[in-house]
Amino acid sequence: MNFIRIIAILFLNFNFLFSYSQPVNVPWPDIVDSSDLVDTRSKPIEYQVKQIFRFPETGVSADNMFPGARLNDMFMINDSTLQVQILPENHPVNMSPWYAFRIWSETEQTIYLKLSYKHGRHRYYPKLSSDNKHWVPVDPSDYFSEPGDTSALFRVHLKHDTISISAQENITSDVCIRWVDKMVKKQFISRHTIGYSTLGRPLYGLSISESDGKNLLVILSRQHPPEITGYKEMIAFVESISDNTRLARKFRKKFETIVVPMMNPDGVDNGHWRHNAGGIDLNRDWRHFHQPETFAFRKYILEKIKKQNARVCFGIDFHSTQEDIFYYSEKNVNPDKKGITLKWVNSINQLFPDNSFNPEPTGITSQVSKNWFFNEIKAESITYEVGDNTPRDIIKKRGKEAAKQLMKIMLKDI
Repeated sequence: MNFIRIIAILFLNFNFLFSYSQPVNVPWPDIVDSSDLVDTRSKPIEYQVKQIFRFPETGVSADNMFPGARLNDMFMINDSTLQVQILPENHPVNMSPWYAFRIWSETEQTIYLKLSYKHGRHRYYPKLSSDNKHWVPVDPSDYFSEPGDTSALFRVHLKHDTISISAQENITSDVCIRWVDKMVKKQFISRHTIGYSTLGRPLYGLSISESDGKNLLVILSRQHPPEITGYKEMIAFVESISDNTRLARKFRKKFETIVVPMMNPDGVDNGHWRHNAGGIDLNRDWRHFHQPETFAFRKYILEKIKKQNARVCFGIDFHSTQEDIFYYSEKNVNPDKKGITLKWVNSINQLFPDNSFNPEPTGITSQVSKNWFFNEIKAESITYEVGDNTPRDIIKKRGKEAAKQLMKIMLKDI
């Protein structure tokens, strides 16, 4: 039975990979700015060597032998300081240097860790965890660097127990799958395998609906592995749409919500800074669809539109950056009608004046998901950027309220 299942999975992967290799030509406006033109054909990546680093002189050891890890090398600078070498999967690459490793000691001691980046600058304030569930930032008194430095120095107090150290909370594909498993226990939520990643991991989509499927809200997340805050706000957002409230029930009777919570499971589990296993920024592959992840998403949405005679009413791509931003298209899909975005962001900002979003209009020529929604399926959409350091309690509250505000607006205006 197991052999038959393996053969079936290999067959499905082969058929999928064959289909996605066919060329895609999406209608696109002329590109004037050369920075908007990105070659998204696969490039080689460098895999880190999974290993344990041991320092007998101090009794300290560290490793990268777990999903989401990124630790390329480690060596002693002196008897109290270890240098942690962090390399990207390939370069050039966005300055989002992810790191994650475990460290332990035979004796209680305090040591210094110096994060050193090749092809990168420091961005993420280190977090600590003893159980990989609850994370706390390094105490400010133990931190001696500034964002943008080419290295970062901080102090950790080691005991016998293992400590996980990570750029952000380490939320891997297994964690996402457990969340999907929890969500599909609700009667009105179903799971679909929309395709497979470069390395053969399944790409899961959720359908949240009690409607006829004619009106779609489409959500995606984790194109970029380190962007945890955007993922966390997406979780709160989707759970709000799935709540047993009068508003959510009413929304589900009119709209089907499609969610692909983790677009890049290969990059996530391999601790990538930015790219998928094909060495490409997925959020630059929404014009030619060279990568299997974006190809699968497009194919799934277009087939759903055709099969259900549906329209995409709105699209949301959750990301993270240094601040809270809504990127939206400077052009309206329907010039005769005002869009949803500005009304929505204003309603959120009224509720969260101290953690408001900056709405920023952009063009429609860069090869990002927002512009695919606009150019091919004529749908309004945004890139929903959450700040790296936005407080986690705010993320949870704001994601929930943002969903409520959008549901109200869509029920009224569509």
